[in-house]
Parts: sequence; C-alpha cells; structure tokens
Amino acid sequence: MSSDTSTNYISVSTASYDGYGFDAIFPSLARCGVTQVEIAFIEGYVEAFCDDDLTVAYGLELKEEMRRNGQECRYFSGHIDLGESNACRRLEARCRFASSLGASYVITNAASIASSNTFLAQAKELAAIARHYGIRILLENPGNRVANLIDHSRHLSPLLEALATPEFGINFDVGNLLSHCPDIDPLRDALVALPWVDHFHIKSCKKRDDGIAFTPLGEGDVNEVPLIRKLMKESIPFSLELPFRLRRDRDAQPWRLEAAVPMKEIEEGIVRSIRRIQDIKLEV
Repeated sequence: MSSDTSTNYISVSTASYDGYGFDAIFPSLARCGVTQVEIAFIEGYVEAFCDDDLTVAYGLELKEEMRRNGQECRYFSGHIDLGESNACRRLEARCRFASSLGASYVITNAASIASSNTFLAQAKELAAIARHYGIRILLENPGNRVANLIDHSRHLSPLLEALATPEFGINFDVGNLLSHCPDIDPLRDALVALPWVDHFHIKSCKKRDDGIAFTPLGEGDVNEVPLIRKLMKESIPFSLELPFRLRRDRDAQPWRLEAAVPMKEIEEGIVRSIRRIQDIKLEV
C-alpha cells in the first residue's frame, strides 16, 4: 500500500517489529507495501536503547536504508516525560535524530501531573529546541493510568492554550484510552478530540483477563472505522501502531513478551490492517 492517499499520509510504526534490526524491518515493510514509516524508539515498547544511540550518523544511515526501500519517515516516536528535569537535553537528542531521518515531527508524552509544573516552566525552552531543528512536538495521551496533563480529549484545548506556541501539537492515541481511561468510550472521545489533533495513532487492542493485548486493525475492542473514515475525509494523517509484542497488565503497565513475534506473523498482521484501511478508503 502506498501510504500516500493523495491528501493525507498513513504511516506504519516500526514498533510492530520489536526485537528485529532495521536491516530486516525496512525490507519487511516494503514487502507489505509500506512507503511511509514511523520510526519508534519508545522506552518500554522496544528493546533497550539509550539517548546516546540517537546520533545524526545513525539517523542518516536509517534514512538511506529507507530510501533504498522506497520509504521515508515523517513522524518519529521517541516518548519521554517532558516534565523530567533533563527533558530539554533528552528532547534535543530526539529532535536532532528526527531531523537526520528527514522527519518533521517528534511524538512524545507531555508530562505526568506530578511533573507538570516543571514541564510548563521549561516549555519555552523545549519549543525553542524543536524550532531550531525544524521539528514540531506532538504531545500524546498515555496509556499507563498515571494522571497526565493529557488524559483524554477535554484536556487538549486547555493545554494548547496554555502552551500557546505552534511548536506544540497533539498526537491522539485511541488505543491508549482503553487502558488509561477505562470509563471513557474511546471512539467517542477520539471523535471529540478531532479539532485539536494533528496526527492520530490507531492502535487496536483487546481486553483480556490478564490485561490488554494488541491486535491487527479491526480485531480489537474499539471500532475505529468511523474515526478512520473521518480522518480520511478531513485529511488528518495517522499511523498504524501495532505493537504485537507488547502487553499491558491489569494495572495498565506495559510489559513485553520474552521472544520477538515471528516475522511472518507481524507481516500478516500489518497486511490485514492495510487491507482494512483500503476497504475503508473505498467507502469514503
């Protein structure tokens, strides 16, 4: 599938491939027909890494590997809590790396309520860092049930008004609502969020006795079809974030399966999800 739908971009996140190297990931995505890649370095979602790994040289290497596979990266997921005392340094590493990838957006969390004052105090410095690298920061609602500046749609407008700078925008993750706000209807809240959102994560998930597992599109507990149809009509970009190795326990805390998911299973899940997107596109 060409991710370019002529009016908006649909990406597929590399979070699907936790446990594999990019030398295997990009060719696999190409076999699935993916041209728009969201590269993910998310703590707790993928194998361990440190900020020092996010070098310009590595970013340029990955950019060249994507080019060889007919791909590009517009969105980089590098979640941290921007209320950390070292958030400016950590965000700069991510903005610099994203820029070397050719990306224009860094997706991260805003801040927990516990660290919110620090985030708001250093927001201007964070925005200046993003501006220097030609990056917009897209703040995402978390899924770990820890009170955050963005828990659901009602928090979006007040936070954007408080920040009051174009360097900050919103990435809304529908799947995170299922674990983070179990009393809220995820589809309804996502539709309410639309006016303030720059980009969506579509992350199908299913409640189980031991917590939450992640599934191909259309096989989870949330019917994302009305939302995706709306996104296509309004040309709002989104990414399929399909972290097949990830689980959440009953307290919504993330954990990873001991072994990587077989490549064939990952590709089948991505292809099924893409076919569902193509079916929805025919309805628009």
